[in-house]
Amino acid sequence: MMYRPDIDGLRAVSILSVLLFHAKFSPFSGGYIGVDVFFVISGYLIGSIVLNDAQRGTFSLADFYVRRIRRILPALFAALAVTAVLALFLLSPQELKSFSQNLVATTLFSSNIVYYLKSGYFENAAEMNPLLHTWSLGVEQQFYIVFPLAVLVLLPYRRSVWVAVLLAAAAASFALGVSLVRDHPVAAFYLLPPRLWELVLGALLAFGAVPDSRSRAVRELACAVGAALILASVFALSEATAFPGYAALLPCLGAALVIHAGRSGPTAVGRMLTLRPMVFIGLISYSMYIWHWPLMVFARFYKGRDLTTKETLILLALITAVSVLSWRLIERPFRKPRAAPGVESGRRPSKVFARTGWAMAGLAGVGLIGHLSNGLPQRFTDYAPQDISGRELYKEHTCFLETDQPPEAWPGLEACRIGSLKAEAPTALLWGDSFAAHYVPGLQTVAETLPFNIVQYTASGCPPIKDLSVNTRPNCQEFNSRVEEIIDRNGIRIVIMAARWEWYMDTNALDLRRLHETVDTLLNRGIRIVVLGQSPVFRFRNPYDHTYFMKSERAYSITGQAADQPLITATRGARFVDTSDYFCDPDPCKALPLCRIRDDQGFYFLDQGHFSAHGSTLLVQSIQEVLRAPDPSYGE
Repeated sequence: MMYRPDIDGLRAVSILSVLLFHAKFSPFSGGYIGVDVFFVISGYLIGSIVLNDAQRGTFSLADFYVRRIRRILPALFAALAVTAVLALFLLSPQELKSFSQNLVATTLFSSNIVYYLKSGYFENAAEMNPLLHTWSLGVEQQFYIVFPLAVLVLLPYRRSVWVAVLLAAAAASFALGVSLVRDHPVAAFYLLPPRLWELVLGALLAFGAVPDSRSRAVRELACAVGAALILASVFALSEATAFPGYAALLPCLGAALVIHAGRSGPTAVGRMLTLRPMVFIGLISYSMYIWHWPLMVFARFYKGRDLTTKETLILLALITAVSVLSWRLIERPFRKPRAAPGVESGRRPSKVFARTGWAMAGLAGVGLIGHLSNGLPQRFTDYAPQDISGRELYKEHTCFLETDQPPEAWPGLEACRIGSLKAEAPTALLWGDSFAAHYVPGLQTVAETLPFNIVQYTASGCPPIKDLSVNTRPNCQEFNSRVEEIIDRNGIRIVIMAARWEWYMDTNALDLRRLHETVDTLLNRGIRIVVLGQSPVFRFRNPYDHTYFMKSERAYSITGQAADQPLITATRGARFVDTSDYFCDPDPCKALPLCRIRDDQGFYFLDQGHFSAHGSTLLVQSIQEVLRAPDPSYGE
């Protein structure tokens, strides 16, 4: 197979998109599509290698796996080993146990499956998982198992049969992805079957499914359109986009057009991709991918907050340096090992497989020790985490619906009433996501003193906005569309709206126009509304760990108060309550407020932001006068 520097340039576009997205540079809101471009490139290169070997009659399953092992595993295993050492020194027992489980899964090429299975709303923040990025390696490695086996079956047949089979597989995979992204978005994102078409698309190009063009004008146009599709994806898509689904066509077709246009000769875009800096970044792109995320996570973990722009630039320089060393000292030597005199290049499959097995066993063993030992708590003296109550009061799976539950699972007013029934009193509806549900413990403590009944209507990851579609919560739109019916049928006169507002703002899922329309609709019905603003959210995953390791009962909230002002504007006519006032004090020297996370009676939070029962009670008691006597200007 002839080397194509433009493909290394395309790799550079892919890794830079991912890197800048993960570094949280806001213009690159769709930079995650770099992974999809990688998938198409991988499919093309693997397809080309397999086709060349098949045409020469030298295709061997053992040789194929040896090449893949040498290409992927040495740098990956080195990164895993270093990450494990850093985790040993930096992570708390709870975090190390979770990391250890992920280490085993990554070593066994199944991390994508594990992340799919562990994707509950109350899982530790994904962005603090040092191995989260390995999900894409799991997808690729599983493809490398399936694809050559399919080739062995198809070897006796003509290439046209290969193309037909691959086209059918790609069509089925794409249809599955489109279906799953609507009803099971986490499965669509992480698992191989709905992602298979992206890799197969590249393989189809290698197998000549699309004839090469002899027209320079056609190639130039195709390459320019392909580059435009990729760039449009990087800047126009966001975490709110239903993905992969139809949206994945943009980067994948873009990559396919760039790759295919370059098969028959150079193009203007292709020449830009072959510039030496682009090619070099492409050469180190694999090392850059496997090293960048753990370094970013540990940097944020060490700081206890998001990095400043200056800190981010320093970190990116460090990532580049580490990636260059990884490429020169690990990737290149292992990919093409020097053969001893008179020895067949040292590539005997049995030796490669044996050494790989030992390496995998060692890493998996380390992970198993971390898991079975509960994260090696003996590393720390007097470490005694305590159970923090609160979540058990959310009424999960009934009044607080999980992602996979349809709206019909909500059992109604009687089952979801907070406190005892007060005859002749009006009813208030607590509506929102888990950041609405975390007020339930506090509302229970004051329910008897309030002049109305309270009913809980909450769902995971679903903000209280009518007709809003949230990509990762397929039942959310229907759940919220039932609110007006519930209000009318049960004579509800007060609505308390709460959510993790900043989260939806960050992912561009929060449509403030629709929030304003929702509030106006309720006000026009004579409903009185209380909007509870953004409560504090932190970088830590466990408040006990923060107080133990940081020796402080305060922490900087990562949300600040930036989320409140657009909410106040969008909810005109409602009573807005700043829920961070009770815990946080603005720091004139910092952009983020410094917040108390506990007192002598216990912790205010049970994780990175949900109130504990104690915190919920204190907060609700502090705002109960607002709840008890709403502003008389409601609805005017």
